[in-house]
Amino acid sequence: MSWLCFTLVLAILLSQSINRMTKPDVTIVGAGIIGLATAANLVQRGYHVTIVDREGPAAGASQGNAGAIAWTDVAPLASPGLWKQAIKWLMDPLGPLTVRPAYAVKILPWMLRFMAASNHSQMKRSTEALAALNAEAWPSWERLWRVSGTHNQVRKDGCLELFDTVSSLKDAHLGWEEQRAFGIDVQELDLAAIRDMEPGLSDRVVGGALVPEWAQVDDPKLLCLSLADWLKSQGVVFDVGEVAGVQSKPSGVLVTLADGRTVHPDRLVIACGAWSKKLAAQLGDKIPLDTERGYNITIPEPGVTVNRFIMLPGHGFVLSPLSTGLRVGGAVEFGGLDLPENWKRVDAMVAKARRFFPDLKTEGGKRWMGFRPSIPDSLPVIGAAPQADGVYYAFGHAHHGLTEAAVTGEMITDMIDGATPSVDPNPFRADRF
Repeated sequence: MSWLCFTLVLAILLSQSINRMTKPDVTIVGAGIIGLATAANLVQRGYHVTIVDREGPAAGASQGNAGAIAWTDVAPLASPGLWKQAIKWLMDPLGPLTVRPAYAVKILPWMLRFMAASNHSQMKRSTEALAALNAEAWPSWERLWRVSGTHNQVRKDGCLELFDTVSSLKDAHLGWEEQRAFGIDVQELDLAAIRDMEPGLSDRVVGGALVPEWAQVDDPKLLCLSLADWLKSQGVVFDVGEVAGVQSKPSGVLVTLADGRTVHPDRLVIACGAWSKKLAAQLGDKIPLDTERGYNITIPEPGVTVNRFIMLPGHGFVLSPLSTGLRVGGAVEFGGLDLPENWKRVDAMVAKARRFFPDLKTEGGKRWMGFRPSIPDSLPVIGAAPQADGVYYAFGHAHHGLTEAAVTGEMITDMIDGATPSVDPNPFRADRF
């Protein structure tokens, strides 16, 4: 009997070894949170993974976001109601939404697509797709946190949405009802309850709501670096290099690096955020991706206590308490990848934040600007490249890259594995435009 057991165990181990040997090699372009989460799912299924990035893990938007797992968000940015507010914001060069004059002509085609995606029928489709994707975001992250040992870097304190005008508070009710329709808990609060939660707030708040299931990581960069360390322990190779070109050939995919090296992976995943558009175009896919430049400041000693993530929708920014300090950030600036930063936008956000927390200090604060890769219909591109066998896209997540990283990684891994993803990938295909 013991020999039989030994033979069975040996057969299982041999089968697993052969399975790993027959799995194709996968190269991922991009060591941000999407690339890291995709690698984490692939390596669990026995794939040999290499991640190529010009700077290494968490060098871009993944290090400077607000740290939210905002799976409770279901509303696309492209919506009919946004235009009334957007026109008002655009009148202020330092407001929540602005277009740099030097970039106005370049962004026009994207804006026209955004307007087209803002009609009621498209908004309904985008909302349903986002709700389906984000419904799997949290359980996907729970699986990844457990296996990677990073579960202690996340907390669920909820998100407090605050308003300082009666009209903006009234407008918010429609969005809250939509969230509730998808089973998301939204608790409207009176001023006394808000004051109990955040005693440091000024008197200008007129109302708000708590979304209790909203979650937050201690620090997005720390999470990325921890995942990278775990991936290295699992045999994932990190290659620092800039991908200059990709080609689809009869023999497979050819990846050319800026230093002259070439790579011939069995499978390729393009997950390099705002820089993905150029690579997809080389494969014949014209993706309408542009960048929302986001600004923030992280203050190690802010002089005020913020107990949980606070969103100020009427002003387009958030206050996010991280392990590294209070991060004040948000806003949207369309200016592409090359124009210099406009740090006055950080100063404007700080000035507005002081209206809500008058004692806020900024000494020792570190300013940052990053590029959110955004698609006009507010849906990322997740799936196989239509014109290149063996290539997969995972980019364009805009404000929800951290939120949707784990579920995106699972979907891409399922596709490479030949399995059916848990989320219908059709709304996110690259040839939908």
